[in-house]
Amino acid sequence: MEWTTHFLSGMAAGHMLTGGDWRAALVGGIAGVIPDLDEHKSKFGKIFLPIAYVINKTFGHRTITHSLLYSFSAGIILYPFTDPWVWLAAATGILAHILGDMLTGKVELFYPAKKSCGINTSPLMFNIIDRLTAIILLVYIGRVTLITLI
Repeated sequence: MEWTTHFLSGMAAGHMLTGGDWRAALVGGIAGVIPDLDEHKSKFGKIFLPIAYVINKTFGHRTITHSLLYSFSAGIILYPFTDPWVWLAAATGILAHILGDMLTGKVELFYPAKKSCGINTSPLMFNIIDRLTAIILLVYIGRVTLITLI
């Protein structure tokens, strides 16, 4: 999926998990783009190019940073230093990214096991799924925002 869809899915996940905390939505959104640190050509990877390049050449794309191990590790690392809503939103935002990528391709969900999980799609289906998912997430976020303002 595209980085914008990953951001939106992370936002929605962080928001839902915490019962409507917008700070958690922001943390989830940011965490939702972090797994693409393994792709030095991605928008997020370009920001951290040296690190992204090393991760990509060492592990490959959609491996370690797209695994349950990575998501749980992020939560465990943040746990002693943050409030519960922070580490929960971060771990959930990463999981939302992984699930999104499983809709448009395969990831090594159980890394270091080399078993890939997900649905292979054509470039056309990738775009359709990505855009449809983004629209659904925008509707959800817009609806929740509107209800909050009223």
